[in-house]
Amino acid sequence: MTSVTFDQKRADALVHDIGQAILADANYVERDWSGIALVVEVGQRKRMYGYVYDAEGEWEAETPDDFDVIDHARALADVMAQGGSRWQRCLVQISRPGPKIDIRFDFDDSAEWVVTPGNSAEMAEKLRP
Repeated sequence: MTSVTFDQKRADALVHDIGQAILADANYVERDWSGIALVVEVGQRKRMYGYVYDAEGEWEAETPDDFDVIDHARALADVMAQGGSRWQRCLVQISRPGPKIDIRFDFDDSAEWVVTPGNSAEMAEKLRP
Protein backbone atom coordinates (compact mmCIF):
# COMPACT_ATOMS: atom_id res chain seq x y z
CA MET A 1 0.00 0.00 0.00
CA THR A 2 1.31 3.42 -0.98
CA SER A 3 1.13 6.19 1.59
CA VAL A 4 -0.21 9.58 0.58
CA THR A 5 2.21 12.43 1.28
CA PHE A 6 -0.13 15.33 0.59
CA ASP A 7 -3.26 16.67 2.25
CA GLN A 8 -5.74 14.00 1.15
CA LYS A 9 -8.72 15.72 2.79
CA ARG A 10 -8.00 18.96 0.92
CA ALA A 11 -7.48 17.06 -2.35
CA ASP A 12 -10.79 15.21 -1.89
CA ALA A 13 -12.57 18.50 -1.20
CA LEU A 14 -11.09 20.01 -4.37
CA VAL A 15 -12.19 17.02 -6.48
CA HIS A 16 -15.67 17.57 -5.06
CA ASP A 17 -15.42 21.29 -5.89
CA ILE A 18 -14.41 20.47 -9.48
CA GLY A 19 -17.40 18.17 -9.88
CA GLN A 20 -19.78 20.70 -8.32
CA ALA A 21 -18.49 23.52 -10.53
CA ILE A 22 -19.01 21.41 -13.65
CA LEU A 23 -22.49 20.23 -12.65
CA ALA A 24 -23.60 23.75 -11.69
CA ASP A 25 -22.28 25.37 -14.87
CA ALA A 26 -24.85 26.98 -17.15
CA ASN A 27 -23.60 24.97 -20.14
CA TYR A 28 -24.63 21.69 -18.46
CA VAL A 29 -27.31 22.41 -15.87
CA GLU A 30 -30.26 22.64 -18.28
CA ARG A 31 -29.13 19.81 -20.54
CA ASP A 32 -30.28 16.21 -20.47
CA TRP A 33 -26.82 14.67 -20.53
CA SER A 34 -25.62 11.16 -19.69
CA GLY A 35 -21.91 11.98 -19.56
CA ILE A 36 -19.38 14.77 -19.51
CA ALA A 37 -15.68 14.50 -20.32
CA LEU A 38 -13.48 17.47 -19.59
CA VAL A 39 -9.71 17.85 -19.93
CA VAL A 40 -8.28 20.61 -17.75
CA GLU A 41 -4.74 21.87 -18.35
CA VAL A 42 -2.97 23.66 -15.51
CA GLY A 43 0.64 23.68 -16.75
CA GLN A 44 2.05 26.61 -18.68
CA ARG A 45 -1.28 26.96 -20.48
CA LYS A 46 -4.53 27.10 -18.54
CA ARG A 47 -7.38 25.76 -20.66
CA MET A 48 -10.21 23.26 -20.87
CA TYR A 49 -11.72 21.21 -23.64
CA GLY A 50 -14.29 18.48 -23.57
CA TYR A 51 -17.58 16.95 -24.56
CA VAL A 52 -21.11 16.41 -23.33
CA TYR A 53 -22.90 13.17 -24.27
CA ASP A 54 -26.63 12.53 -24.46
CA ALA A 55 -28.52 9.31 -23.67
CA GLU A 56 -28.45 8.26 -27.35
CA GLY A 57 -24.65 8.45 -27.39
CA GLU A 58 -24.43 11.64 -29.44
CA TRP A 59 -21.81 14.15 -28.36
CA GLU A 60 -21.17 17.85 -28.65
CA ALA A 61 -17.98 19.77 -27.86
CA GLU A 62 -18.66 21.73 -24.67
CA THR A 63 -16.72 23.28 -21.81
CA PRO A 64 -17.85 25.13 -18.72
CA ASP A 65 -18.66 28.78 -19.17
CA ASP A 66 -17.02 29.56 -15.84
CA PHE A 67 -13.29 29.29 -15.06
CA ASP A 68 -13.88 28.04 -11.50
CA VAL A 69 -13.04 24.54 -12.73
CA ILE A 70 -9.55 25.65 -13.79
CA ASP A 71 -9.04 27.43 -10.46
CA HIS A 72 -10.05 24.32 -8.48
CA ALA A 73 -7.91 22.08 -10.70
CA ARG A 74 -4.88 24.34 -10.28
CA ALA A 75 -5.37 24.24 -6.50
CA LEU A 76 -5.65 20.44 -6.64
CA ALA A 77 -2.41 20.22 -8.65
CA ASP A 78 -0.71 22.43 -6.04
CA VAL A 79 -1.91 20.26 -3.15
CA MET A 80 -0.95 17.00 -4.87
CA ALA A 81 2.48 18.40 -5.84
CA GLN A 82 3.33 18.49 -2.13
CA GLY A 83 3.63 14.71 -2.45
CA GLY A 84 6.12 14.82 -5.32
CA SER A 85 5.66 15.61 -8.98
CA ARG A 86 3.02 17.95 -10.38
CA TRP A 87 0.49 16.86 -12.97
CA GLN A 88 -0.06 18.98 -16.08
CA ARG A 89 -3.60 18.03 -17.07
CA CYS A 90 -6.44 15.99 -15.72
CA LEU A 91 -9.33 14.14 -17.31
CA VAL A 92 -12.62 14.55 -15.48
CA GLN A 93 -15.39 12.12 -16.48
CA ILE A 94 -18.85 12.45 -15.01
CA SER A 95 -21.62 9.99 -15.77
CA ARG A 96 -25.27 9.51 -14.94
CA PRO A 97 -27.02 7.96 -13.18
CA GLY A 98 -25.30 9.10 -10.08
CA PRO A 99 -23.63 11.35 -10.92
CA LYS A 100 -20.35 9.47 -10.68
CA ILE A 101 -17.05 11.30 -11.09
CA ASP A 102 -13.74 9.81 -12.19
CA ILE A 103 -10.60 11.89 -12.41
CA ARG A 104 -7.23 10.86 -13.83
CA PHE A 105 -3.98 12.79 -14.01
CA ASP A 106 -1.25 13.27 -16.63
CA PHE A 107 2.06 13.76 -14.83
CA ASP A 108 4.17 13.35 -17.98
CA ASP A 109 2.57 16.12 -20.08
CA SER A 110 1.80 13.56 -22.77
CA ALA A 111 -0.48 14.31 -25.71
CA GLU A 112 -2.87 11.47 -24.82
CA TRP A 113 -5.81 13.76 -24.01
CA VAL A 114 -5.01 16.70 -26.30
CA VAL A 115 -7.90 17.64 -28.58
CA THR A 116 -7.13 19.29 -31.92
CA PRO A 117 -9.39 20.26 -34.81
CA GLY A 118 -8.18 17.16 -36.64
CA ASN A 119 -8.90 14.61 -33.89
CA SER A 120 -12.08 15.98 -32.28
CA ALA A 121 -14.35 13.07 -33.24
CA GLU A 122 -11.74 10.48 -32.27
CA MET A 123 -11.17 12.17 -28.91
CA ALA A 124 -14.90 12.41 -28.24
CA GLU A 125 -14.95 8.62 -28.27
CA LYS A 126 -11.66 8.17 -26.43
CA LEU A 127 -12.65 10.48 -23.58
CA ARG A 128 -16.24 9.23 -23.27
CA PRO A 129 -17.12 8.31 -19.67
